[in-house]
Amino acid sequence: MWSYLGRRLLQVPLVLLVVSLMTFAITRATPGDPATIMLGMQTSPEAVTAMRKEFNLDRSLPEQYGLWIAKVVTGDLGRSMRLNDRVTTLIAERLPISLQLACAGMLFALAVSIPLGVIAALRRNSWIDYLCTGYTVMGFAVPNFGLALILIYVFSIQLDWLPITGIGSSEAEQGGLWKHYSPFILPAIALGALQTAMLTRLLRSSMIDVLSQDYMRTARAKGLLPATIVIVHALKNAMIPFVTMAAVQFGYMIGVQVTIEYIFAVPGMGSAVLNAVVNRDFPVIQGFTLVISVFFLLMNILADMMYALLDPRIRY
Repeated sequence: MWSYLGRRLLQVPLVLLVVSLMTFAITRATPGDPATIMLGMQTSPEAVTAMRKEFNLDRSLPEQYGLWIAKVVTGDLGRSMRLNDRVTTLIAERLPISLQLACAGMLFALAVSIPLGVIAALRRNSWIDYLCTGYTVMGFAVPNFGLALILIYVFSIQLDWLPITGIGSSEAEQGGLWKHYSPFILPAIALGALQTAMLTRLLRSSMIDVLSQDYMRTARAKGLLPATIVIVHALKNAMIPFVTMAAVQFGYMIGVQVTIEYIFAVPGMGSAVLNAVVNRDFPVIQGFTLVISVFFLLMNILADMMYALLDPRIRY
C-alpha cells in the first residue's frame, strides 16, 4: 500500500502542472485587459502601464507563466491585483470557512443517504423504496441555488427558525454553539442535496447487489441477527463504491460552493473566486484553482486507501 501511495503522490506534481497550464491559458484567453478593468476606463494610460508592468502583464505569455510557476514552486502564489494581499493570505483566511461548509454539507449527505440507501434496498419495490427514489429524483432535479432560495423563504423568512447569514462573523464566533453552527445548517442542506441523491442511489444499488450474493444467504442460514447481516456483512461490502463517490464528491463540493457562498454571504473561497473572475484577478484565480485541485487529488488518494481498509482482498 505504501508503495502505491508513493506512486500516487509522485503523480500529484504532474497533474498540478497540467492544471496550472490549463488555468493560465483560460485566464489569458478571457477578453479584456485586467489592468484596465481593475483601475477603470478613466484611469490614465501611465497608471495602466505601471500596473501591467507590476504584475508582468507586459511580458509574453511564456514569460508570464514561467515567472508565475517559479514562484509557485517556492510557495508564493503571488498578490491579488484587486486587494493587493498575498494569495496565500487570502487562502489561509477563506479556506477554513469553505472546508467547514463542505464538511457540513457532506455530513448532511452521509447522514441522510446511508439510512435511506439501506432502507430502500431492504424494502425494494415497496412504497418506502419509491419514496426514497422520488426524493433522489428531486435532489437531481432541483438546482442547489433554487433549493437555497426555498430554504431561506421557508425557514428564515416565514418560520424565522434559522439565520440566512452569519458564517465567519464576529457575532457567530463570540456566541455559543448555536450561534456558531446554526448559520451552517441551510447552506449545508442546499450544498449537500445533490450529493445526498447521488449517494443514496449508489448505496441502494450496491446494497441490492450485495444482498443477492451467496455469502448473504449463508449468513442467514447460520442464524445471524438481521442487524448483524445488514451492518457487518452487507453494508461493509456495499460501502466500497460509496466511499469512492463520497470522497470525490467532497472534493467537488469545495470547488462548486460559489453560488451557495454568494447566496448566504459566506466569506469563503467560492465568493473570492467569483469576485476574482469578475475583476480578472489572475493571481487569485490561478492560486485558488491549484488549491482546489490539490484537495480533489488528495480525496481521490484517500478513497483508494479506504479500499484496502474496507476490503482486505484489495492490495496495491
